[in-house]
Formats: sequence, C-alpha cells, structure tokens
Amino acid sequence: MSKKRTSLDAIMARTAANEDKPAEPPIVVAQKPAPVPPGKPGNRPGVKQQTAYLAEPVYEQLRRLAFEERAKMHDYLIEGLDLVFRKRGLPGVEELKTGGQ
Repeated sequence: MSKKRTSLDAIMARTAANEDKPAEPPIVVAQKPAPVPPGKPGNRPGVKQQTAYLAEPVYEQLRRLAFEERAKMHDYLIEGLDLVFRKRGLPGVEELKTGGQ
C-alpha cells in the first residue's frame, strides 16, 4: 500500500501555524575549547614548507611515476634535491637532517 503524498497546501498550512508560535530559544551546551599546542597550528617543528610550480606535463609524469611505483611525489622531489646537492659537492639531504653526524 502506498503512502498518500503530502500536498503543498498542507505544507503551507503547517508553516503558517508554526510562524504564529513564538520561537523557542535553541539549547546551547557550553563546551570547553581544546587546548592549542604551543607554536603555530599546522606547522611541523624543524620543517619549512616550499611550494613548487610544475608544468602540467611534468606534474602528470611525476604523479604517474609515484602511482606506478607506489611512492610519494614528495620522495621524488627530495631525491632530486639530494642529487643536486651532491652534484655540487654539498652535503646530501640525510646528512643535513642529521647534522652531519
């Protein structure tokens, strides 16, 4: 057995009836805010964010490579920086992270 559909007239009548009643104030539950850790939220200590603008074909190739090898695009960027540093006789990424120890 199907339900009878509500008519627009019935909806409008209910709306009009509800408008005549005084609005009840909403129930507000006070919550204690979560403590904010020291430092800027969202930042990792000892890490700086850098934006790289890549041409669309470069980005797509990097994305495909990361997907196919189940790696992160970030890892390839770090690997590339490591190669640039070593090519110029500078300490590599891991050496810089550990302080040359």
